Parts: sequence; C-alpha cells; structure tokens
Amino acid sequence: MTSLEIDSYFHFHNSNMRLLKIGFEEIRTQIKILHLKNNKHNKFIYGLEDSNSEKIEIRKKEKSLSRILSGIQVSWAEESIKRLFYEKNLLTETQREYLLEQPLEQKWYKTLKIIFCIAYDLVPVGDEICSTIKIKNQKRNLGIELVSHYFELRKIITEYLVPNFAIRNKVQHGEWAYAFRPSYSKEYSQEHTDMLNKENLVTTTSRFTLVNTFYQMIVDMGRFKSNSFAIDSILTPFEYFYQKNILKIKFETSKIKNSEIDNYILLRIQKVERGIEYKTRNSH
Repeated sequence: MTSLEIDSYFHFHNSNMRLLKIGFEEIRTQIKILHLKNNKHNKFIYGLEDSNSEKIEIRKKEKSLSRILSGIQVSWAEESIKRLFYEKNLLTETQREYLLEQPLEQKWYKTLKIIFCIAYDLVPVGDEICSTIKIKNQKRNLGIELVSHYFELRKIITEYLVPNFAIRNKVQHGEWAYAFRPSYSKEYSQEHTDMLNKENLVTTTSRFTLVNTFYQMIVDMGRFKSNSFAIDSILTPFEYFYQKNILKIKFETSKIKNSEIDNYILLRIQKVERGIEYKTRNSH
C-alpha cells in the first residue's frame, strides 16, 4: 500500500469508530434515563421492591439496551485494532497483511508481540512477523522490567479482551437472556448465561475505557523513540506513562469484576433526591 492509501484506510476505520462511539453514548444515555424513571406516583421505579411489576418491566428494557451497548462496545474494540494497523509509521506491509489474516483474538496477541519487537529492535532480518522471537528469553537483553510489562499486557488481553469478544458473539447471535455453548449453540450454558448477565452499564463503560487505554499504550510503544520524547529523553512514552496507564486499567478491571450496578443506580437516585430536596428547601 502507498502512504496515501494507508492514511485513507486509517481514516476509514476512524470514521467507523466515531459512529460507533456516537451509538455507544446514545445507548448509555437511554440506560441512564431508565435508572431515574419515575412512576405515576412520582417514585423512582428503581427504588421500589424487586417484585414490583413496573420495576420488572423496566429491568427488561435495561437488559435489552445493555446487550446493544455490549455489542457496540466490542465492535468499537474490533475497529480499534483494525485502525491500529494503519497508524502512521508503525507497521510494514508484511506485518500488516499478516495481522489482518489473524482471528480476532489473535490479532491482539500478535500485534502486541510485533510492536514490542519493533520498539526494542528485536525484529530479525527475514522475519518481520517475529515468529522466531521468544520474549521471555529477552530478560538479559532488555531487563526484567520491560519483559514483565510485555507479559502483563498479554495477561490483560487474556483476561479482559478475549472474553470481551465472547460476549459480543453471544449478543450478535441473539442470546440475550439465555446463552448456549459455542460453537454451534446446541447446548444451553449456565456459565455463558452468567457471564452475559454480569454485563451492564458500568462493566461495558469500563471495557470501553480499558480498550482505549490499551490501544494508546501499544501506539506509544511502537511509534516513539526515547530520544524524540520531549518530557523524558531517556524513556519512551510507553515506559514513562506505563504505571499511570496500568493503574487506570486496573481501576477499570476492578469495576468489571465487581460492578455494583445496584449501588451505582442507588447513588444516582440519592444525588437527584438531594438536588430536589435542596431546590424545595430554597424555594421558600
């Protein structure tokens, strides 16, 4: 591809991501509106008992919108990795073609490895896809810390990006209430159903932020050299911001593990109630 074509493809994927983000924000807004919906007695429906018929119906709407939100979020993550392949001055044509042919979950693993090799001059002559490189054997060359960073990022892919794609597959196949075992969905799976039911506004928003942060870390790793980084001439942006970004990712993963959606809704209701109370008190 010419540099002009690469730039065009980057903008194509970027335009897709912008539309997906608009859809993501619109659905998030609709869910947030549901959380603060009142009944005819001017009571917050989510503040009622779980057995209340109005609350049961509104929870169905929330679940439906949450499934749509999950689907959009994972589509956005998929477009992120595709856009990454067309970042300026990042990959060779051989590397790009190789990565494009990989299954979705392998795209993240292979991209991380190749860009890590690019960043630290590990790409062998005649092996642009770094198939002969074993990162774990690079501790003497690069130091324990950098190699540990690589494997920490691999772990994030395994624990949070790969499961993310499984969620999208269930959603796209219409398994919104009850999920079935892959790959042909012939057998009901309680495990996959539980996984799906853990997804909500909080977890999906955290996944969105996690992917965005992870993406930026890979770009920082591959595109910048330490001597061209204005803040610190010794470190690269990837190294300089590593701890800050990892802490951000860990904060989001903690919310994915324990989203406390009911507590999140309750706090929003209480905030609105305090606002109403304040206005009432000060209107006299």
